[in-house]
Amino acid sequence: MKQLHSYLLSNEQGMRVEILNFGARVKSILFPVNDIPTEMTVGYEHNDSYLADTFYLGASCGRVANRISDASFELNGERYRLSANDGKNCLHGGVDNFAQRFWQIDFAQSTKTSVTLTLHSADGDQGFPGNVVMQVRYHLSSDNRLTINYSARTDKATPLNMTNHCYFNLGEQNCLALELQINAANYLARNAQGIPSGEIVAVANSDLCFTAPNQLGQRQYAAQHPQLKAPLGYDHCYVLEQQQSGPAAVLSSLQNKVKMSVSTDQAALQLYTGAFLDGPFTAYQGVCLEAQNYTDAVNIPHFANSIVMPGEQYNKVISYHFENI
Repeated sequence: MKQLHSYLLSNEQGMRVEILNFGARVKSILFPVNDIPTEMTVGYEHNDSYLADTFYLGASCGRVANRISDASFELNGERYRLSANDGKNCLHGGVDNFAQRFWQIDFAQSTKTSVTLTLHSADGDQGFPGNVVMQVRYHLSSDNRLTINYSARTDKATPLNMTNHCYFNLGEQNCLALELQINAANYLARNAQGIPSGEIVAVANSDLCFTAPNQLGQRQYAAQHPQLKAPLGYDHCYVLEQQQSGPAAVLSSLQNKVKMSVSTDQAALQLYTGAFLDGPFTAYQGVCLEAQNYTDAVNIPHFANSIVMPGEQYNKVISYHFENI
């Protein structure tokens, strides 16, 4: 039986990050607020609780994060039927996705400030083609930056789209008082099931505009867009500016005087305000800023490519930089 392990990263500034081998998850991010280590994310108290988690708390999601319509796609003339776990759609890689697996910690490559985990995914896993070897490396820098590097190889053409699914509250009771800015002029129009229509829509003069800082709760409760009405909230994919000079997004707590900047080479960012958190948690207790590729890109030809070929290396980077303000 595989065992649950955790690995602690720390730096000289007093920041600590706990990583679990189950789902290659971020269990905890402690960042000093007034010299007191303060939890920045939503999580369970006990590690064993993650084994039954249904919210993807802190998880590495894959093979393909977000949704694939009708849990199927065609590639090189062949139709692939996937594991459906979100109605008729495939969410975050299917029923037995990467968030539900025990990853192998590479202790030889790991240090006080970094840890590497590896997962082998066989040809046909959840219906996806190709044998894939996926690695994730977490690194905590001296300037309080947690960087996530995803890398993979495959022996057969296959879609790959990894993301991290942390729920952030920056030490507050929920995410509603947090201010958010996203460096995106457009988002993907979608239906009620979260499946894109293929249309890329400008955020200007809409309830989905975060090009300037806005308080999440105020923007969400005042929204007239039907997809944002309570008890729903934001669960939308933003098209990031590819020539951006600054971060993809900035999340700030004015109460705790903390800001987190998200930087990435991913094409998009899924904003999810946690409407469906329940059980030991409450709705909107944290916000996800999931750097990833376009939703359902494998089925929409003009969306950013998600296919990785044999001989190619899949590499994606996500960085969370914490600062006192």
